[in-house]
Amino acid sequence: MLVVGSKALTYHFPKLERKVKDIDIIAENTDIERLITFLNPTKVKSQKNITTLIDIQNRDKFFTTNNVEILNSSESNSLKKYLEYDSQNSEIEHGLRFASLEVLLSLKKSHINFPIKFEKHIKDYNLLLDLLKEDKLKEITKSNFIETEVRIGKLKTPSLKKSTDNFFGQSEGLVKYFYVHDDLHKVMAHYSRPIYEDMQNNESNAWCEKSLWDNFSFEKKVKCVLEESYVIALERKIIPMLNGISEPISSKDAFNWSLMRICTTLCSGWFREFATDNWSKIINFYDKNYVLKFLEAESKGLIKKI
Repeated sequence: MLVVGSKALTYHFPKLERKVKDIDIIAENTDIERLITFLNPTKVKSQKNITTLIDIQNRDKFFTTNNVEILNSSESNSLKKYLEYDSQNSEIEHGLRFASLEVLLSLKKSHINFPIKFEKHIKDYNLLLDLLKEDKLKEITKSNFIETEVRIGKLKTPSLKKSTDNFFGQSEGLVKYFYVHDDLHKVMAHYSRPIYEDMQNNESNAWCEKSLWDNFSFEKKVKCVLEESYVIALERKIIPMLNGISEPISSKDAFNWSLMRICTTLCSGWFREFATDNWSKIINFYDKNYVLKFLEAESKGLIKKI
């Protein structure tokens, strides 16, 4: 059996400020039955590939939480491979081993694009990635991602392979636009024009070329993600709030939300991967005055109303 999640992370990083609320374990069917007998929970909740032991009665120096969540490896090829990869790790007690950093990174990467407890997981993911530099278990990661989609639903993102008009038409009925989208990009631009334009061979199409992106410096890539984040935050949170059709939100929370969306369900492929892999660096470049820039530009008539 393999201990993963916060319990394993705090084992590898004892100084990490993290309260372990429940213990996550990868185990086979027979081990799950043994844990149920040993821990004596008042309730057992079974879902596809996940068994949760609620309100365990037999706590000890290791099992200190109310709940234990068990990922069932008997029905999962990727979880079986994690067990195999770490099979030589030192056993602690109860037949348990702590997962390696490589396995923890792979698990985080396979789940990071799903918007569930995003801020907690993205911090862990960036911590592990900065240390290990790369995911050494890419094939297992890919397999676990696919199995996760089967379990909780396919991750859907907008398609860029269409004209600009049709691309924005995808959000019709979901997003109310108050200003011309391109005008917002121009106001949020770090340079003389929006960076996304440097990724396009055809201005009438929303598609961006990876070959052009690859020529960008790291700083320009970060600023490109920031520009997109500011525009999304303005269009979907700040401007609707200012027009009285959405709940109050701070400029920082709106930015955090928009960057989360870029890392999860609003983008895909290499742009999303850069945003997730460099999330902790991107937020360090955050401009707290982006809303003020919008308001000043709007007052000068630099942004056209729809």
